[in-house]
Amino acid sequence: MLSTFFFWVIREMPLWLNMRQNDGCAGASARVQVWGLTMKGKPTLKQLMEITQLSRATIDRALNDRPGVHPRTRSAVEAALRQLSSGSPTRARQSTYDFRLLAQAGDAFTDELTRTAAELEPEFVASGASLAIVRCVGASDDEVAAQVREASAEADGIGIICTNTPTTSAALRECMAAGKPVVTLITDVDADARHTYVGVNNRAAGQSAAFLMGRHLQAHTSPDVAVVVATFSYTCHEDREIGFRSLLRQRFPNVNLVEVIKGADSGAATYEATLRFLDEHKKLDGIYNVAGGNEGLAAALRERNLTGRTIYVTHEVNRITEPLLRSDAIDYLLTQDLRLLLRTSVGHLKSAREGRTVPAQAIIPIETYSRYSLY
Repeated sequence: MLSTFFFWVIREMPLWLNMRQNDGCAGASARVQVWGLTMKGKPTLKQLMEITQLSRATIDRALNDRPGVHPRTRSAVEAALRQLSSGSPTRARQSTYDFRLLAQAGDAFTDELTRTAAELEPEFVASGASLAIVRCVGASDDEVAAQVREASAEADGIGIICTNTPTTSAALRECMAAGKPVVTLITDVDADARHTYVGVNNRAAGQSAAFLMGRHLQAHTSPDVAVVVATFSYTCHEDREIGFRSLLRQRFPNVNLVEVIKGADSGAATYEATLRFLDEHKKLDGIYNVAGGNEGLAAALRERNLTGRTIYVTHEVNRITEPLLRSDAIDYLLTQDLRLLLRTSVGHLKSAREGRTVPAQAIIPIETYSRYSLY
């Protein structure tokens, strides 16, 4: 049990260590082996708070197995405790680190990510790192797991955008067990399968979309809105949908969330799924796409003469969404600064590779664009 282990460390470790020192055990004052873990000092609540970015009360509830703690929160606390308990000595700094970023994402987003990484290449090289983008567009989870294992054998660390599935998470855990750092970007996996998550707060992003849409529709008697998702295996899609739904319920009870449309992150699939929805429901006052496939969604709305009449909110600025925003097909884009995303990710990969403590999450700001604010 997590709480039992934690409080054993806090209460018994000083006495045990003193006994070992009195026995004349060399090196006992520096580090001691407990149950296969290397302990360096004792983990404190302050350290756990710094790594997890959780409150003292939340960590206390998790450590004592009290009810009301989300499994993902409990997992984050357990991962932080393991990190602190490992006591890994700081590694000697290499002259250059070879990092790979595996992108199991849409084609347009991956293109933008690749372009941004190329722009930052001189900066990364100057800081002693390289970042290679590995395109996993349309790849299965087994194929992504194979890429993770290959990168684990050849690179100094892995950044990854992927679904949160047992297949991929198992490969990431193997990578961590081999001493290679793992940083997730945009969408997260289980806390024990990575060192750090870098990206926006996706639940807050969904709430932002709901606020924009709700304010536009608050004077309507009973407006109907829908959400487009690819798969809830992407935790970002799940969290955005939860945030959107919860804020509509709290702030805009007049707005009806009538359907979740499965678009499979594909323009063609999103087009067909949206037309099927419109054939059945006819009326649509707002739509929030948490995924890709925006060319298909925009085409379906245009075909049914709903462009400009349906509030349309989605994510990411790329070669598909930018012209749709500029032409008023999309009303709002929620995104993040990709340069900040990549810089932060590379920084945490380097820190973790050198054995330094890294936070469980590095949340970056949500940016909101209309056609009039797009750079």
